[in-house]
Amino acid sequence: MKSWLPHLVSELDLGKQPVLAQTLNGTETRAAILDQSGKVMAGDFHGTGVFKGAKKLIGDMLPGKPLVAVSADKKRFLLEKQSGEESLLFWKEALEGQEESWAAWLLTMIFSNNGKDLKVVRHILAAQGPWTTPRLPDGVEEWSLMPLNAGLGRLYIFGDDDIALETAALGGRIGLKVTLVTLKTRQAEAESFQNVGSFNVISFARFTDLNSDAFALLGLKTGVFVLVTTKDNAGFMEELEKIKLGWMGLAGDALPIGSNPVKIFPVAQTSAQMALGLITEMLGSS
Repeated sequence: MKSWLPHLVSELDLGKQPVLAQTLNGTETRAAILDQSGKVMAGDFHGTGVFKGAKKLIGDMLPGKPLVAVSADKKRFLLEKQSGEESLLFWKEALEGQEESWAAWLLTMIFSNNGKDLKVVRHILAAQGPWTTPRLPDGVEEWSLMPLNAGLGRLYIFGDDDIALETAALGGRIGLKVTLVTLKTRQAEAESFQNVGSFNVISFARFTDLNSDAFALLGLKTGVFVLVTTKDNAGFMEELEKIKLGWMGLAGDALPIGSNPVKIFPVAQTSAQMALGLITEMLGSS
């Protein structure tokens, strides 16, 4: 099922009044665009196709008059007809946050006037660094915090040594979305570390093949973590410095001689210990 947000923007751009349905239970955060019969046009509700009585509800709805409905499987949803230039500008900004940041969220809060008219307030939280945690104000009756794109944090590692492999595995184990960029000669060994923690492996013949185009394909954006362990980094460090990174670290052969790679864990000796120190340091920087 295609993404709901680009579809919503496209519909508004055409002057239509699409219906946005959004979960409100706080744990399962989903959204979809519905047609006038309540059928899902874009988005993914895992089998939730049509709301009970949705056709009549949607037919009676007015833009700016949201309501809470219950689906056939007893889930609570916020239903809203979207329309007008103000809505279009807001959702375009949300789409921009989705496309340009490593992580973005949509925070939706619902208030009511003596249990009658609902008021919906939304914020776009496009991360400029990892672990952004919005605070909910008092008086919110229901809310939804919906991720617009991947994960709480993304880590890119450029290297082919044991520190790179150990850090990729440890980062994946604690829940970071990790991409290890390594040499083809180490790809098979790198993949053997995936039983420790899940991470992606992308291999190049040479690190000198990395450039701005390669970074764009890899998805490097504002706020990502980056660890470099290869000494063959002269060709791409300048491109990395153009990105506003959430954290940047050097280890292994990428470090100047005599430098200590890990400030938090200075007594680290093995690659695994250094990986632990590096992960601790990058998370502590946020």
